[in-house]
Amino acid sequence: MNLTVTERAQEYIAKDGGIITIRIEKRLIPSCCKLQTADVPVVQLGTPEEHEQNDFQVFDIDGVRIYAHNSLLVHSDQVFLSIDTQLNLFDRTLVVYGLPTSNSNCGICTSC
Repeated sequence: MNLTVTERAQEYIAKDGGIITIRIEKRLIPSCCKLQTADVPVVQLGTPEEHEQNDFQVFDIDGVRIYAHNSLLVHSDQVFLSIDTQLNLFDRTLVVYGLPTSNSNCGICTSC
């Protein structure tokens, strides 16, 4: 798997046990005309739920144990993924860069 974890992310993850889970989730996205869903890459601290663990591959990269959902392995040789942190309003959160995202065009107008 072509994946790196930045130093900032390594430090952030180490404070909470050194384990993360990466998956693609369906999320509602804003649109000018209607509600739509999109596949969005999500990274979170900790392991997946017990009943989900068969759907994940486990990797140790840069001192971090990573549970990557099997759907990510489809893209693993095609794209380079990076785990980093970003500052939101009050705290830092983990983000994953490099995963392809679906087109956000609603198909009705040219604004999306």
